[in-house]
Amino acid sequence: GSPFGAYFRPSPTNSTKWTVYIEGGGWCYDEELCYERSKTRLGSSKSWPEQEACKCFNAREDLSIDGDCNCIYLKYGDGASFSGFRPEAWPVPGHDGAELYFRGIKNLDASIDFAFANGLGDATEFVLTGGSAGGLSTFLHIDRFAARLAEQAPRCARIRAAPEVGFFLDHADLKHDTSSYTAEMRYVFHMQNLTFGLDGGLLPACQVAFAEDPHLCFMSPHMHQFIKTPFFVFNSKYDSWQLENELRSKALAPALQYGRDFMDQFQSVRAKAQNGAAITSCVCHGCDWQALEIDGRSTMELWAEWYIGKTSGAESIHIDGRGPNGDGAIALPSCEHLHEGASDVVVV
Repeated sequence: GSPFGAYFRPSPTNSTKWTVYIEGGGWCYDEELCYERSKTRLGSSKSWPEQEACKCFNAREDLSIDGDCNCIYLKYGDGASFSGFRPEAWPVPGHDGAELYFRGIKNLDASIDFAFANGLGDATEFVLTGGSAGGLSTFLHIDRFAARLAEQAPRCARIRAAPEVGFFLDHADLKHDTSSYTAEMRYVFHMQNLTFGLDGGLLPACQVAFAEDPHLCFMSPHMHQFIKTPFFVFNSKYDSWQLENELRSKALAPALQYGRDFMDQFQSVRAKAQNGAAITSCVCHGCDWQALEIDGRSTMELWAEWYIGKTSGAESIHIDGRGPNGDGAIALPSCEHLHEGASDVVVV
């Protein structure tokens, strides 16, 4: 496979604040899809640009976002949210001689090593964030970062995670067939050899709880309860990617039920007072968190209040209780419209 790499923008003022952003881009659910992915920027570094933008996520006391930090942008290349590892190449059925290399967790660990080689040991604040599959990565790996920081960055007093649209439900589609998102993630778990040891990207405590179904530890609604580090969830309860790729419908009636199911699976996030959230009703996946509001408050301001410790517990969980797109009141370009039909199944 091609070599992995990371984009690093050091602070121009020698700030001790750090942000690591993990790119998203879905998953490849079988060998054929991973083989096709290996020919793209989501599976090979050969076409990566020389530069990538990297935005700090550290909040100031005045609730603004500090633009001055050390920022690392991790490109997505493994198709399993930086979680798999196989020491040997993996064959691709139907493609004579074709092989795949699954090294996600090793690439993540190498990136952490790179960060420490470039000053992370002096950090006083650290945020891990990412969107979509990178949001799942944030759930999965924040404790891995936190453990290294505890050992090697003794002055780092604030370690937080901000997964964006990474709370993907364990949910059947409208057909209730065997090709569900959960079944697809189960195969990724096997194919990429997701494990719980030093070479694994999953939490050992989750393995104990789900010994019979360890693949559930690759899914945020199940594994998040074992995360020790405080996290703040940015998500839509009517996530447009999930409606299209999990529910496989963007009709209003099933979407409304999906929103109720989202809130059911989200309840356990609220059980820990250390967590926070901004759950919008905007039908989005590439959500505009700068523009979205809940009860008249900017979602980024809500994040900042939680980040600096101004809110905690129930006060830090913010949920838009309205229907899709605020019952029609939200008109941002990132908010998609739903169909009035009852069950228009998306053909995939």
